[in-house]
Amino acid sequence: MSLTKIVVSDLHLADGVSVLECFGSRQQEAFEGLLHSQSGNVELIINGDCIDFLVTAPYDLHGKTNITMALQKLDKIIAAHEPFFAALHTFLELPEHSISFIVGNHDIELCFAEIRERICYAISGQTSHARIYFSPTRFYRPLPDVYIEHGNFYDFWNHTTDGLWDSAGQPITLTPSQIKLPVGSHYFQHAAHPISLKYAYFDHFEPSFNTMRQIALLSLLDPACIVETAHLTAQLMSYQRPVLANLAAGEEHIPLRLFEETLLDFVAFQEDMIAHKTDWHPTTSDMQISPEAIMEFTALRAALELPLVEAMAVICNPVTYQMGESVAHGMRAVLANDPSLRYAIAGHTHMKRNDTLNEGQQGEKGRQTYLNTASWTVRLAPPTPAEISAPQGQDLLSWLRAPDWQYNPLQDITQLTFALIVAEEGGPSQANLCTWEGGKDGHYHIAA
Repeated sequence: MSLTKIVVSDLHLADGVSVLECFGSRQQEAFEGLLHSQSGNVELIINGDCIDFLVTAPYDLHGKTNITMALQKLDKIIAAHEPFFAALHTFLELPEHSISFIVGNHDIELCFAEIRERICYAISGQTSHARIYFSPTRFYRPLPDVYIEHGNFYDFWNHTTDGLWDSAGQPITLTPSQIKLPVGSHYFQHAAHPISLKYAYFDHFEPSFNTMRQIALLSLLDPACIVETAHLTAQLMSYQRPVLANLAAGEEHIPLRLFEETLLDFVAFQEDMIAHKTDWHPTTSDMQISPEAIMEFTALRAALELPLVEAMAVICNPVTYQMGESVAHGMRAVLANDPSLRYAIAGHTHMKRNDTLNEGQQGEKGRQTYLNTASWTVRLAPPTPAEISAPQGQDLLSWLRAPDWQYNPLQDITQLTFALIVAEEGGPSQANLCTWEGGKDGHYHIAA
């Protein structure tokens, strides 16, 4: 019997109101088209960050979430996305179809039993259903040679296991009453949320902007926002640290000086978070200040002494996104530690990836592949130096300073990506990254 597994991640359904909502009509129509195109024995696997509890109010600024708060958020999200849950209901009407959920850092609340029951009810009208599955482990193996996890386990800022999973990814409890949020989630809700609301394009840039580049850009465009965020960030530290202590009067309006001092404070914040995160056992040194980070700092520092247009061109120049490399390193390690695996699949980074390991070793039998299914959120290309320096470049800079989402001058490079896995029962799996084109009547093609 032929088995089909469809793996999607990072749909990010929110309350339908905030500028941070990521699942709109374009995504909904494509999602319905993808589900309607499937027949036979099909399992839909949603690999984390399906329900975006993180960006949906209310917030708890103490870095924890509980069942009551999570249910308030979920009710808003379900009400805003009735067609999504209706599509899942229709998908389940075929008896060979099933749905599986894996936890991500934006929907860590799936660890609450009450949340799982509420989602199941929104889909099926029942609080439990034989073909709706929530993986209790940090990872999921739907086939003997396929391993799937969201990927945030390998990212310091979004890593979480405390009280939820042991070192092997097995659940410590299936009924927690409250959950400690990842460091990055606490930082977002307490300090960085105003930036995301005002400059939502940061969450959509591909390649993604790291924190250093965001600070550099906002030092040019909105110094007051940087100063406010620096003060809010300091409130999260375990000790009192003067904020921007070395800035002389008026220097907060000098982009270079503001960038230097803000970054010093952020590094101190990062070191404090690392020192107090007891469940973080890194396998790489990506949280240390690397030669590449020093080179990037030096380049950005020099750029901030240039005229505005030239400085912007340097800041928006794509660089390697370290978080994506950290997830890739972790998933490669999973493959290396288990030769029986053919595929390891993650999401989280919002960037598509297809890495082949052991190429040429023992032929097809020894080959292993890391796939990343990216995201269904809108992806935007950062402005190029040519766009910034063009005659209309000043309009672009004005938009970056005060975005008006009724008009978006940035290039839309969104791809609705998923992994398609096919296997004969008992046989080896074959997986490909695919892209859905069009809406309900669309089609997919294998991604290059």
